[in-house]
Amino acid sequence: MSDMSDTKPDKATRLEQRKSAVLASLPPFSEILRGSFFQRSICCGKPSCRCASGVGHRRAYLGVTFAGGHTEQITVPPDLIPLARRWVANYQRWWRAIERVSEINRRLLRERLLPSSPLGSKRRK
Repeated sequence: MSDMSDTKPDKATRLEQRKSAVLASLPPFSEILRGSFFQRSICCGKPSCRCASGVGHRRAYLGVTFAGGHTEQITVPPDLIPLARRWVANYQRWWRAIERVSEINRRLLRERLLPSSPLGSKRRK
């Protein structure tokens, strides 16, 4: 006779394993960059340049908005475009992982699958 419902230790173990898997899949924390990567064409204004016919010069940028609305744009040189793209993508992966781990921790807390005091039984005086 097998019980279809999970026991608390089994469920907690599975959730902790999911959390570990999320953490193991993350890129190095030192390789993240908050911002938006984008490319656009610009015209330099020289009448004899090819961009005067509408082709434009391709430029890559990283845009970051800070608290208070201050925005910073950094021109990304062509040889650093793959690195900038990867770092921005890594940042987004970290944020998705934070949301997944938070979801798992909420479930552990909601279902009372945590030890009664994860920090020990000592109280502050």
